[in-house]
Amino acid sequence: MSDILLELLCVSEKAANIARACRQQETLFQLLIEEKKGAEKNKKFAADFKTLADVLVQEVIKQNMENKFPGLGKKVFGEESNEFTNDLGE
Repeated sequence: MSDILLELLCVSEKAANIARACRQQETLFQLLIEEKKGAEKNKKFAADFKTLADVLVQEVIKQNMENKFPGLGKKVFGEESNEFTNDLGE
């Protein structure tokens, strides 16, 4: 199996673990949700949300791919910005 495919399998498992950890406690999960506004919001939806898990998964994939294959991380693009503010403004 190619090195890049093996690394993609590895980061997909890391991504799944992040998502599981963020969903384990509903009260904690509610603090990890941000409503998208302005240019970031998808206009097809009345409300559009991202979670801290979305941001973490995206950044872990970029960083892992960059570490294993220098230069590749800069070519990985995701839907979410890497900034996150919860409903409490934190």
